[in-house]
Amino acid sequence: MSKNRLEEIDILRGIAFLAVVLQHVIAGLFYLPNINAESITLGTVLLAAIRFAVPLFVFITGVVLFYNYDRKINYKSFIKKRFVQVIVPYIIWTIFYFVWIKFLFGITTLGTWNALKEIGISLITGTGNYHLWFMVMIIPFYFLFPFFKIIISKDKKFSWNLTMLIVFLVFNFFLLYLLSKGSFSNFSPKVSFITNYLDRNSVFWVFYFVFGGFVGVYYKQFIVFVKKIKFLNLLIWIVSIFLIYKKITEINKTETINNYLLSANITSPLDPIMYPFLISSILLVFWVSHIICNKMMKLSKLLNVFGKYSFGGYLIHAFVLKFTNDYVIQFIGDFNIYLLTIVSFTLCSTISVVCCILISKIKIPLGESIVGKI
Repeated sequence: MSKNRLEEIDILRGIAFLAVVLQHVIAGLFYLPNINAESITLGTVLLAAIRFAVPLFVFITGVVLFYNYDRKINYKSFIKKRFVQVIVPYIIWTIFYFVWIKFLFGITTLGTWNALKEIGISLITGTGNYHLWFMVMIIPFYFLFPFFKIIISKDKKFSWNLTMLIVFLVFNFFLLYLLSKGSFSNFSPKVSFITNYLDRNSVFWVFYFVFGGFVGVYYKQFIVFVKKIKFLNLLIWIVSIFLIYKKITEINKTETINNYLLSANITSPLDPIMYPFLISSILLVFWVSHIICNKMMKLSKLLNVFGKYSFGGYLIHAFVLKFTNDYVIQFIGDFNIYLLTIVSFTLCSTISVVCCILISKIKIPLGESIVGKI
């Protein structure tokens, strides 16, 4: 018996994808010289407002897995499917970015062994390009999914599942607190391979996956809950973004060449101060997606397209963004930074999805191997 499609999910994917693209557009443009402190402040506040993107992707992964696999799963078949649909595209794009970046830096000769070694390290660490760290973080959740099903499932009492959700909520906050205090950087240099890449360690994102799993088990009830608390949550979100704005404003009172970077650090998803704000943001975006799904059909259809091709679009967009940012800087660089951001964002998100659509039409399994199953 097939499960009913969760109508909000593709809209959420579309919103998360667009938020990621916008984050990277901002990161690529707001470092430019001659941007005043006020523009940096507003740009960084916008960055904070869309920092929900990665937590939302992890949340969606949890929702979909727990909703679709609420019965006993064939682990071998499950992993084989994810290997083809997730890991193979990741490998292909890691190799693509490896070759492309070497080309950009004019490196035309590299021994076969050294190239394979670099690609292997890039695959393990997610350093093939700046956005591929996400793949290293999300893939372990697929392998560990059966373990999480033991902890939370529809076969257990609601009180148990809610308790487990709260346990992971507290556990994740505690880890982020320790991370902010530098506790994990004091380990032996022998494990520097791990400590150097803490930002992509799945354990620091685990609550969002478990939260998604909880929602996947109680999806209809969650919609009712989000509706009930929508105004309270909106108030929490507004107060939080105002406090973030105040912090960023304080930084930008003293102008330095690193103003954007200093401001952006405040908005890091792994900062414990951002933790409750990001949870509030997920609830807010879910409520908005529900409204779009039921009352704004044209926007719903558009976001569904972005959501449907979000995985391939995510893998592609960093390549496209190099050209769209260069384009706006070269041809309309004299205009204000906001126009540059809007143009590059629109071009990058649209071109990335169009490329994904075209690639997906290539005969299976080649198209699926490049951009995942559509």
